[in-house]
Amino acid sequence: MPSPVGHALGGLTAAFLINAFTRRPALTVGLLAASAAIAVAPDLDILVNAHRTYTHSVGGVAIVALAAWLILRTRPAGAAGAAALTAAYASHLVLDWLSKDTSKPSGLAVLWPFTLNYYKSGLDLFGQISRRYWLPEEFVIGNVKAAMWEIALVGPLLLVAWAVWSKRTLETKNEEGKTNKARVSR
Repeated sequence: MPSPVGHALGGLTAAFLINAFTRRPALTVGLLAASAAIAVAPDLDILVNAHRTYTHSVGGVAIVALAAWLILRTRPAGAAGAAALTAAYASHLVLDWLSKDTSKPSGLAVLWPFTLNYYKSGLDLFGQISRRYWLPEEFVIGNVKAAMWEIALVGPLLLVAWAVWSKRTLETKNEEGKTNKARVSR
């Protein structure tokens, strides 16, 4: 399973991509920070001994989507912000699904609430993250290596997503500027 570094990068990538294809792309620093945080949030289920279950599922994504929409619905571009946060949260499931998992049961209960069966891709693009803090070489060095791999793998995707979003944002602003100039000249 990816580290918080990989999940945060994945969340930012998803937020940029989904926002690039909304009618009025608009991301703020706060929304980007929230996207990174919410992409890491599903792993908080470790604290209640329910890792890779409810928070790692389409049911969890639906709950986040509803909560994000309820919180942001009255703000300008609120739907786009809610979509970005939902995509960031869902990116966690995708990255975990593409990861090596040696725990039992292996995989994610991704189809909860419909079933608690576990699913995994078998691609193992991301390695295991150690939680065994009493083994410094495994915990520190192993996790740093894993985070560096995640940066190498997801970092370029983030740059592409940012470039697509930037281009789309500039195009939208240019179109709005032309529309505003046409209104003023009437």
